[in-house]
Amino acid sequence: MSELWGGEVVRGRAAEVLREGLPAAAPVGEVLLGTLRSAQRELALGVLAGMQVGELADADVEAGLEAVGRAQGLVVRARLRLACEVAQRGLHVGSGFGLADWLQVRCPELEAPVVRDLARLADASRQGVHAPLVDAVLDGGMPIARAARIHRATERIRGGLTPAQHQDAVELLTETATDGVFQDKDVQRVIDEVVRRCLPEREHEDRARAQRELRDLHESSLAGGSVRRMVLTFGDDADYEAVRAIITSPLAAPASLEEQQATGQPEMRTPGQRRYDAFMTVLTRGVAGSQGQPVTPKAKLIVTMDLEALRRQVGTSSADGAPGAGAALEGASIAASVIRRLACEAEIIPMVLGGPSEIVDQGRARRLVTPGQRLQLAVRDRGCTIPGCTVPATWCDAHHVVHWARGGRSDLSNYALVCPRHHTFVHEHDHSATIDELGVRWHLR
Repeated sequence: MSELWGGEVVRGRAAEVLREGLPAAAPVGEVLLGTLRSAQRELALGVLAGMQVGELADADVEAGLEAVGRAQGLVVRARLRLACEVAQRGLHVGSGFGLADWLQVRCPELEAPVVRDLARLADASRQGVHAPLVDAVLDGGMPIARAARIHRATERIRGGLTPAQHQDAVELLTETATDGVFQDKDVQRVIDEVVRRCLPEREHEDRARAQRELRDLHESSLAGGSVRRMVLTFGDDADYEAVRAIITSPLAAPASLEEQQATGQPEMRTPGQRRYDAFMTVLTRGVAGSQGQPVTPKAKLIVTMDLEALRRQVGTSSADGAPGAGAALEGASIAASVIRRLACEAEIIPMVLGGPSEIVDQGRARRLVTPGQRLQLAVRDRGCTIPGCTVPATWCDAHHVVHWARGGRSDLSNYALVCPRHHTFVHEHDHSATIDELGVRWHLR
């Protein structure tokens, strides 16, 4: 190449270009704009060739996807570097736009959440404490979205830390997020744990109160009411986790192959329909029992938190600066006050079966299963007794094998646990079962 750059396209691997550096005596702006325009032309040729992907060999398809990913990574990092320069120079200040809006006008192809993350990191580049985080993205070690989540978390806990502690938190989370061993969900767990440990309880409580003010349930039906719909906005992390636990539980799982073969009923429900069925199962179980007749125990939300924080009162001086939040099984933070309330409301039942005050065989004196009988059934059947079904005992119905209306007794020897879906199934097809010391065996064929 001559000493003066003539604007020719630089062809070669990205690593080679980075190693060799910029062309001699070439203005940086000229190289930047020239190569980007050339890259646009090259990519346009690639798009035209891509329209004939049917003619590509398998190896070319795979290599093409990898090449697109590498090119996209270079573009993302170049955009971030330019956005950082915009923030540091304040180019957007005189325009009347905030940084995110200024970038959105110049990057209309990006969705709003992507632009907000870009603006967040660009603004963070103005503070030296965030240099490790921004550099990790510019070096290709971390996606922008992950870095933005880390920045939001470290800014949230900043007020409760010394500058040195804040710096340590940034470096710890950056090191974790750039470690190839960790996936996004692992990084999020670390972020959540740092927030729980570093954010004062008062901050958790303020957030919980603000969130509770947003709680809402309203009807939003469509097509003149022919499509009935409701929109629920959660005002409590514990409420959200409880509902999420339902729609991700075995109640919402598709029928197993064994179950489909045993019942002769193929699984035709969509994922949304399965989640609806699961939610309605739990909802109706809470309101369908007769007075004094608990149908199942309450759904349990498993939380963990420091015992001292659980015992502490928010109004005490020690609570103001002390960490105070627990974690749900899935990792979401739950304020200490919410967990204290759950601890007051939760029911812990020791499994003492067939005690002296509990009659487990009722004959025909009662139609509905008693709490003691339900515990016995849970131990015996473990869950739905239809072959292949994985719904646990908590969400199962106690079915009279010989219907009560036909003279069947309300005794353990005439009860079998079945999930609500299979309860409907056995009634529709009038299936029978044999119950003995080996358990429940259905006669489905």
